[in-house]
Amino acid sequence: MNYRSLLLDDSGTAPEANKPIEKAEKANQPIQFDGNFGLEKRVGKVGSTQLYGLTILFEEEGEANEIKYELSITYLGLNDGQNFLYRLDRTSPVYINEVIPELLADKLAYETGKIFYPLVVETKRDGKFLAVQNFDEIRKRWSKVRVDLENYYEGEYATRYIRLMDERLMDDNFIQVCFNDDWFIRTYFQSIYKNYKEPLTVEENLLFPNLEPMALGYKTVESVDPLTNHFGAIQLHHKGILEQDELNWATGGYEARYILKPATKTIQVIIAEWSMKEITEKKVTLKLFSTDTQEDEKLPTNIAASSIESLLFLDGNKTSKSDKSFWSKWF
Repeated sequence: MNYRSLLLDDSGTAPEANKPIEKAEKANQPIQFDGNFGLEKRVGKVGSTQLYGLTILFEEEGEANEIKYELSITYLGLNDGQNFLYRLDRTSPVYINEVIPELLADKLAYETGKIFYPLVVETKRDGKFLAVQNFDEIRKRWSKVRVDLENYYEGEYATRYIRLMDERLMDDNFIQVCFNDDWFIRTYFQSIYKNYKEPLTVEENLLFPNLEPMALGYKTVESVDPLTNHFGAIQLHHKGILEQDELNWATGGYEARYILKPATKTIQVIIAEWSMKEITEKKVTLKLFSTDTQEDEKLPTNIAASSIESLLFLDGNKTSKSDKSFWSKWF
């Protein structure tokens, strides 16, 4: 974890007069809002990149599966509609339960998944994901990967899989839906840069991939801590309850914590959990943290290192392996 990045701006310098920040004095300080209790992301220069580690743990009826990888997010500038463009890339292999996929279905999905990256996405200024922007590049990469898959994998399953991907990748909407249902996309590119009003609290109905398209979503209270936390960062809290209607009697909850850099408001940490119970109970836990190590900084003098490590520890949940296909079960 790059602790200094929680206290400095994207250039690595202090936001005030280029003087070093007294980190201990930055804890428990009033948040510097933009305008009327608003948070506005300062995206920095075109080409600026954030590095992250991500884990997502899926649990159902005593079975657990964990997916883990590292990624980068690069700011590409504004499009004609004055929305933000970003390039996402996976910078490590994707691990399922600490290993690279082994089953045929997982291997095919793993190899096919590489064609989507680098992925270019458009977001609103409030942070919300809008659309994928590089469909043609994805299809070009598929044409190359397809040949490798045909040469390497044999059998009816592989043949049907490749044929199905041929059909689906011709449809821009299919690709768009895939990322609408992506846990990382729906969590990271959330509408968090907005006006929180004087009580520093707003209510929204939020949809996530574990819900049907017509679901009412999680009725969520989103709040901002009025003071910086114990190492000088901004904290947002989400707490939601699954809304019910005549078509959906499932119960569930959602909780999340976002930690932002105080100067640029860029995301440094997300810890989120979703639960839903219908016939069985399912739980999804997402943990994201910055892995940017370009700058080295000691912890604030008034903070125990263990208090932050417990918050950000990547491998906190060890999961059991299963002989079932991870991808077919959860996606």
